Amino acid sequence: MTTEFLRRATLGLGLAATLMAAPALAKDWKTVRIGMDATYPPFESVSPKGDIVGFEVDYAKELCSRMKVTCTFQNQDWDGIIPSLIANKFDVIISSMNITPKRKELVAFTDYYYSTAPVFVGLASNKSDDVSPAALKGKTIGTQSSTTFANYLEKLYKGSEVKLYPGGDEPQNDLKAGRLDYTVTDIIVGSTFVDKVGDGCCRIVAKIDRAANSDVFGPGVGAAVRKEDTDLLAMFNKAIAELDADGTFKKVAGKYFTVDIRGK
Repeated sequence: MTTEFLRRATLGLGLAATLMAAPALAKDWKTVRIGMDATYPPFESVSPKGDIVGFEVDYAKELCSRMKVTCTFQNQDWDGIIPSLIANKFDVIISSMNITPKRKELVAFTDYYYSTAPVFVGLASNKSDDVSPAALKGKTIGTQSSTTFANYLEKLYKGSEVKLYPGGDEPQNDLKAGRLDYTVTDIIVGSTFVDKVGDGCCRIVAKIDRAANSDVFGPGVGAAVRKEDTDLLAMFNKAIAELDADGTFKKVAGKYFTVDIRGK
């Protein structure tokens, strides 16, 4: 083996080691693809024209404008939303996703941008406000699968029949039709549903204490990105803080809500 061969081999190994040790170059983000489960009005839903609309759509557009990137939106069923993010079908989830320890094992979350109470919604004909596990034993409760609402029910309401649905609007429809005794959802989503169907149908029965169940619900809702996209995470956190500080969040939220959803 010649000296020249050994020298070249050593140089080649050194170059390979250097390349392996070098950090990955940050992506030059020009377009950010946003995944949403558009079955959750007024946060996101599909309009009669087929567009995804709602508070989080408008808020995401403001975030992207502040980051100087172009936003695109795509509808994705909730059960597959984290796997689809990891599989690079889109770059970020902005879809009322609560920040929980279990989800943080899979994705990275921004700082939270809103926090609202979970609630039980029931038939207006049911006058009882007792939603304890003992009181709801044998009752049928519906909610969306793979959510913190589902986790809460499965943890505490083992004596009830918990019925899970792929979409956020389906439990409300079954409650209206009398196929459920209760649903569990977000207070804004529940109130929007109750207002739409009228007082003769359904009502908000009780709030769930979010702080007392922080292990299930977490601190609030954040955007989720792939763990390796630390630069994108930093961009979103900066934009979230800026929109909160300059009143843009409050302005966008004011188009949809009469209450403060920021949770601060």
